[in-house]
Amino acid sequence: MLTYLKVPAGQYVLQTAAGSVLGRQVIQLAKHWGIKTINVVWRAEQKEELKALGADEVISTDEDEDVATRVKEIIGGKLAYGAIDPVAGTLTKQVVASVRDGGQVFLCGSLGGNDITIGMGDLFRGVCVTQWNLYHEMASAERRKVFTDGVSKLMEAKIIVPLVGETYDLGDFQLAIKKTLEVARGGKVLLSS
Repeated sequence: MLTYLKVPAGQYVLQTAAGSVLGRQVIQLAKHWGIKTINVVWRAEQKEELKALGADEVISTDEDEDVATRVKEIIGGKLAYGAIDPVAGTLTKQVVASVRDGGQVFLCGSLGGNDITIGMGDLFRGVCVTQWNLYHEMASAERRKVFTDGVSKLMEAKIIVPLVGETYDLGDFQLAIKKTLEVARGGKVLLSS
C-alpha cells in the first residue's frame, strides 16, 4: 500500500490502527524510505512505544484528539500526502479530511464497522477512497513472487520486524485462540508443533 501511495520522501502518510502489526510494519518501512508518519491509535499508552519504533507523530483517539485538526497542526497547515485506513467506520471521515487535494486513501479493513462516512467536500477536493485487498494483489503468480521476494528481503535486512506475541504448542490451540481475542496482546499469537 505504501508503494502504491507513491509518497515522496519527506512527505507524510497518515495511518489508522498504527499499533497493529501492520501499522508497526508501515512505520518501519516508511522510516526506511524517508517517509514521515502520522499514526492514529485508540490507546494513548501506545504513543511512546510507537515513537520508539520510529513513528514521527502519534494521535490518540481516546484523548479526543481530532485527527484532521492535529494533522494540520503537525504539518503546518498542510494535509497528509495519502492514508492507509484499516479502521474505516466513522473515523474514515476524519482520515479523508486529513489528506491533500487529489490524494489517495486506501481502506484495508473494517475494524470500526462495515459502513464508512465521507464528507462531500473532500470528494469534491478529489480525494480518492479505494479499497485495497492483499488477496487481489496476490492473485497472479508474477505479482505474488514480486511481493513475497520484496517483503522477504526487507525482513532479512531487519527493515521490517514482525511483532510476535506469545507462542503456544499446537495442543494448546484453545488457549492460543483465547489469547487472540485479548486487546493489547503484544503481537501475533503463534502456534508451533
